[in-house]
Amino acid sequence: MGITDWLLRPLGWLFARHPDWRDAFGRLLLAAGVRFYVALALVVAAFGAWNLLSHPFDNQLAHDSFDLLMRQRPIAYRPDADVVVLDIDEASLAAMNAEYGRWPWPRKVLSSVAAPLEAARARAVVFDILFTDADVANLESEAAFDRYVRASRVSFFPAIRLNPKNDAASEVPVSLLNFASPDPEAPGIALNAHRTLAIMTPYFKSIYDSGRVGTSNIYPDSDNIVRWYSSFEPLAGYKIPSLPYKVAELLKWPLPKHAHNLINWPKGIAPYRTISFVRAMAAAKANDGAFFAQFAGKVVVVGSTAADLGDIKATPVDAQYPGVYVLATVLDNTKNDRYLKPLNPWLIFCLELALLMASALLFSRTNQALAIAKYFFIVPAVLFALSLASVSVSNWLVDLSVPAALVLAYFTFAKLFDANLRDFIAGTGPFLATAGEVTGRLQVACLPASEPRERVLQLLIDCRPVVKLWEPDAAGMGRRWRDQGWVLWRWAAAGAAGEEDAIPPSLPLCWVDVPGNTDASFPLAEALASAGRAMEKK
Repeated sequence: MGITDWLLRPLGWLFARHPDWRDAFGRLLLAAGVRFYVALALVVAAFGAWNLLSHPFDNQLAHDSFDLLMRQRPIAYRPDADVVVLDIDEASLAAMNAEYGRWPWPRKVLSSVAAPLEAARARAVVFDILFTDADVANLESEAAFDRYVRASRVSFFPAIRLNPKNDAASEVPVSLLNFASPDPEAPGIALNAHRTLAIMTPYFKSIYDSGRVGTSNIYPDSDNIVRWYSSFEPLAGYKIPSLPYKVAELLKWPLPKHAHNLINWPKGIAPYRTISFVRAMAAAKANDGAFFAQFAGKVVVVGSTAADLGDIKATPVDAQYPGVYVLATVLDNTKNDRYLKPLNPWLIFCLELALLMASALLFSRTNQALAIAKYFFIVPAVLFALSLASVSVSNWLVDLSVPAALVLAYFTFAKLFDANLRDFIAGTGPFLATAGEVTGRLQVACLPASEPRERVLQLLIDCRPVVKLWEPDAAGMGRRWRDQGWVLWRWAAAGAAGEEDAIPPSLPLCWVDVPGNTDASFPLAEALASAGRAMEKK
């Protein structure tokens, strides 16, 4: 049983209990005719327009489609080998617990590894660790870390942007942030140096003086999955940079032009070269310069993959993605200009209109709709393949999930309408007559075998007569009817005038009236048998 037959079963159940509704519904189908296909195209196109004008990249269909593309694309870019993660992993936490206790460790531990990284000419040391509070229990350690920061030239530190709803209650004016700067791309917006914002910055004055600070916020979508990254925040004529943006500024990388960018994800949960922090700590204690030499020219991200520290994010490629790899991915995207660029939604909408117009013409102007509809899945498959190709060989996101969904919806409803219309004409499916419905006489006409069934169906649909096309079984009397050709039949009230004028003149018909038998268990079969005997006498 096909999906169309399955969908029509409730209709057959309804008509079996209310036969009077069947003919009214069928006549409604005939009255709609080809106008239904045009109206359906307009309704589906209106839905596509609503999707375009609302939030084309912020709905569940777009989210799910993007996630599928990221996971299934056959080719993904190779992660930048110059981005390395120094991982405070479970092994490091366990190995260093006896000497330094549970996390957070004294900050001297971090500087004792970061200093030899810079001495080995690392391109940058980017901390994915907050320094917003003083460690009053380890003042000597704090002083050692402060000395490292003052001597450093390539270390970068995160700040946390708090909820903008709390900006009015903050006492931090934007002009106090020496890592922010006037936005040259905001013409006509007057600088408001007194505009306050809610933000948590590192408490070390040495970090503030360095200016190597940026926000490190990750904002998930409504389904709690991270897909976008805020490269900077325009505020009161200023540009508040993110941590990757600040790194790009100082290292002369290409600067993102847009505040929010769609992350281009590499494959795998740990795509970047990762080295356990405990190994680096052991090398630092041993003054192992050869170990640190491997970091020359690298951007080293210091962070944690340990689940106990809670920095785990849901992403399109994995539901348990360490936050340090999100930062590494964004740094890679920024350095190599790899952010995905969504295709203009108006171009996608134009494609939707073209596909819907072609579908409407197929159903309304040709007789091949049902034959082609069997392969309608090819269209969504091709659109999905094009989407996969776009994210595999380029940085463009050509997400055709909405056009594919709209075409799928159009074909589904159009096929249902066409199937209902043909079933009504043929008296089959949910429009099959049931026992006890005969109230007058049955008029039967036999067509020559040279008339193809599809041609007869189409003629009946075009002229909208009150007749049915019966396709006999190849058994008993049905075999003789098949030998003679197709059979047209209709019920007519006793004494009612014929409706021969509703039949196309190109159909050579010979009508025979057969009295209906309301007491028969299968009146239609008996009536047809009677019609056969009457035609034999002729």
